[in-house]
Amino acid sequence: MARFDTLRVSGPLTNGGHNPMFAAVAADTRAAGTSGRSQTAYKFCAIALHKDKVSAEVYYEQLEQILPWLGDAREFWSALLRPLRHVGEVDFLDRACPGLIYDCPTEAVPSGPLVVITTAGFIKEGDWMERAVEFGTGVTAVRTSMTGMPGLHSQQSFLQDDADGFTVTLWRDFAAVRDFAYGPGVHKDHLLRQKAGEFADRTSFTRCVVERSQGLWHGSEPFGQSL
Repeated sequence: MARFDTLRVSGPLTNGGHNPMFAAVAADTRAAGTSGRSQTAYKFCAIALHKDKVSAEVYYEQLEQILPWLGDAREFWSALLRPLRHVGEVDFLDRACPGLIYDCPTEAVPSGPLVVITTAGFIKEGDWMERAVEFGTGVTAVRTSMTGMPGLHSQQSFLQDDADGFTVTLWRDFAAVRDFAYGPGVHKDHLLRQKAGEFADRTSFTRCVVERSQGLWHGSEPFGQSL
């Protein structure tokens, strides 16, 4: 993730000879008060999916070649993430047939910091635009309600031109994620509305552990030290 002092569009993502299964740059237009189509924001997220850890590590270590505009950022934070829990559908790997993108084994309650990624997508037919706008309003409300949540380092949501939008939240530990996700309040209410079919046509949820990290986010290393 990269943060800039002024509004801008992101620079290019160059794979540098690598071949990730999926790679894209998305913008946090909601926080910037700009339209999703403009891709103009202060914050951006470059996300990539890899077939194995070796591929991910090489990509992680060559950020300057892959994101040549990163040097202009006020700050950035990069992490090598390993998914532990994944449910739902997302179109990152197959636009025509969205589905799971990870096959995660069942694991015990994780220890240490977590990054949670959620996605949402729409079949662009009928009233999808109205539902998308309402869903976006709900996302903004959830983000506002997260302010000051114990164990939360930061929250952000990103929109892409041609793939599902996603949120990224950084948490101190599993207990903090659990208390927010399933406790009473805005998030739980909107989750129930989503399950009732009022909002997006597909969603996904991924809980990840941080294998390695570098950089700063909001003025500090999110979890106290680079991993």
